[in-house]
Amino acid sequence: MRMALRRARRPSSQARCVGGRGLTLIEVMVSLAVLAMLMISVWSSFKGTLRAMEVSEQIQDRYAIVRNGMLRMETELSMAYLSLNQIEAAINFSKYYTLFEGRDEFDSDSVTFSAFAHLRMRKDANESDQSVIQYFLGSDPEDKSRTHLYRRESRRLTGDRPEDMERFFPAYVLVEDVVSFDVQYWDPTKIEWVDEWRTTANDYQPNRLPTRVKIKLGVQDGDDVVYFGTQVPLMMQEPIDLSKGQQ
Repeated sequence: MRMALRRARRPSSQARCVGGRGLTLIEVMVSLAVLAMLMISVWSSFKGTLRAMEVSEQIQDRYAIVRNGMLRMETELSMAYLSLNQIEAAINFSKYYTLFEGRDEFDSDSVTFSAFAHLRMRKDANESDQSVIQYFLGSDPEDKSRTHLYRRESRRLTGDRPEDMERFFPAYVLVEDVVSFDVQYWDPTKIEWVDEWRTTANDYQPNRLPTRVKIKLGVQDGDDVVYFGTQVPLMMQEPIDLSKGQQ
């Protein structure tokens, strides 16, 4: 009787094997599937974060280019000036060595002005600190569906009219994919913003500069248009007149 009880209490070898067995093939496959799903989820999230960082960096680079272009226009416009000293030959041939011509063409304005803004990069270069600078919208030479903001500069005062500068001086892209360029000028005599300013025409604003210039730039950003704006005060309001010092 005791022997029978002892045998009944002793666990069988089969029961001991069931308690210490390993994972089955199905359990391993399920574990690997769960692990793969977790890795895919983590990678998708990480990849999305990388893509968002790349897009954000591209946008920041794009906007930095636009801001630098706006800053350059602000700097050069602030150094605009006029001079009343014209040589007789220039008067006879209707040449204007210093001028400020802002022309309104709806969303494609242009502005041409003389300024103390030229930087000479080479020693003894046949250039002047004074130059005539022109900003305007133009089509891309390879893709006519795109328009850019261009900058043109003469390296000395030549007396050429704004429409003639294209024949002698090249233009370079300042900001790409600009869809609108609107410029206005503050007239202190009228106490209002005007759309055009021409110092070479007697029926406009002869021999005087606007006190401020307002710029609004529309830049294509994907399917949207982002607008950038600024105002520039013009420092040299009085035209240069060297004859006063000779009296």
